Amino acid sequence: MKESIHIKNLGPIKDIFIDDIKPLTVLIGESGSGKSTLMKAIALFRWLYKMHNIHSYLKTSNVSKSLFNFNINAYFKNCGFEEYLKNDTEISYTVEFSNSRRYTLHFAQSELTGTSNKNLIETQDLCYNKISFISETRNIIPLWSERGASLSGGYLGFYFHEVYNDFDLASENIKALNINYLNLKLSVEKDHQSIKKYFIQDLDKEYKLTLKNSSSGTQNAIPVSLIAEHFSKYFDFEEAFNRTLLNFLSKTDSLRDFKPVKNLGEIKKKLFIHIEEPELSLYPDAQCELINDLISKCFVSNKNTIDLMFSTHSPYIINHLNLLIKAHDCNKLIDGAKIEFEKIAVYLVEDGKIEDLVVENQRIINTNALSDTINNIYDKYNQLDKDGRLIEE
Repeated sequence: MKESIHIKNLGPIKDIFIDDIKPLTVLIGESGSGKSTLMKAIALFRWLYKMHNIHSYLKTSNVSKSLFNFNINAYFKNCGFEEYLKNDTEISYTVEFSNSRRYTLHFAQSELTGTSNKNLIETQDLCYNKISFISETRNIIPLWSERGASLSGGYLGFYFHEVYNDFDLASENIKALNINYLNLKLSVEKDHQSIKKYFIQDLDKEYKLTLKNSSSGTQNAIPVSLIAEHFSKYFDFEEAFNRTLLNFLSKTDSLRDFKPVKNLGEIKKKLFIHIEEPELSLYPDAQCELINDLISKCFVSNKNTIDLMFSTHSPYIINHLNLLIKAHDCNKLIDGAKIEFEKIAVYLVEDGKIEDLVVENQRIINTNALSDTINNIYDKYNQLDKDGRLIEE
């Protein structure tokens, strides 16, 4: 399955086309450059395509009611795109299979097309995907997990509640997890009211404290590792698929009409994890070790098929990816991680467009553009004379 996306005039994005979205896709750029906008648009259209698959599955299974009776602008609002939409905003998302069959969702002039009964996905191409978006607001999770139940009607935005739901589900299945790159262990316990409490303890067992009282780096990193661990090894596609179908069929009173055209075991399945700045508040060494942990969970030790996409400001991470590419070429592991060169894409997001940093003939990621800041500091350092004045050119 090959995915592509073309976005025009959405917020800071002027014109971005990705012909082949790779299993590991990394976006780097300045704040406000459009990294998160691009990633959110991809995540949204992956979700829309998932719903189109379910819609197609139900239609071919004798269920007449539609899943696509919704206002697309409401979903753009959830993404924070309400102020980004323009009269000439256009988004095309295409999935293509090896048999050359293509399915395209197209948004223009406030209308989404490609989801009608005339464009149903053929039975052999049906897939069921899980889309997870781990937002930068994840550092609120430790406090919300203890206070949220007492905040009646509390709402912190679509993406926070999405990531919190994934975190909560993950902690149902995982009661203890070693976070080796932080030398910590996470434990999940329930009090007498069955409310979950999250604790961290250093692996040397010198201290134990609640997650909400841990460092900012720990509070940002642990949800990432816990959710990735859950989807890598514990996520149950069958349970999630059946829950989605049964909820819809019961709400629409369509259960008696349902005659499944295909068993779930025969349907393609994939997980998509999207992360805003996984390195938040982490020291450079820990940033690289977190990436090792993520890539191991998604591409090395995973039970489920996972695609990973993240945005970052960190040149350390981009440089580290070259090490993991080399590790794969040498058939070695770096802290359990390696990545196949053909599965990776790295884009510099700048001026509303993207620059591909992958150098095919050298099998590396070109990090020269990410060294400008340190080079400028070094140049200015050398320009200073002994009195602290800049030497005239």
